[in-house]
Amino acid sequence: MGRKDVHTHSLPVDKYRKQIGTQNKKKTNVDVKGLKKNTEVKSSSPKLYQDIKVVLSGFAGMVLLSYLALYLWLVNKKVE
Repeated sequence: MGRKDVHTHSLPVDKYRKQIGTQNKKKTNVDVKGLKKNTEVKSSSPKLYQDIKVVLSGFAGMVLLSYLALYLWLVNKKVE
């Protein structure tokens, strides 16, 4: 009787764990493929466009900051 129990190939728990492992592997493979696509898109875009985005966003930020500073200065001037 003991020998039959030893020769059981897989327990239900082992089958369940194996199924969970394959599901997790499929999920991670999909995630890795998505990350690869994103990095390829980023690397394939020309550096010139990325530089233009940085310069324009910096310029827009400076304009907004100067507008805010002038607005606060004028509001304080009217109060006095």
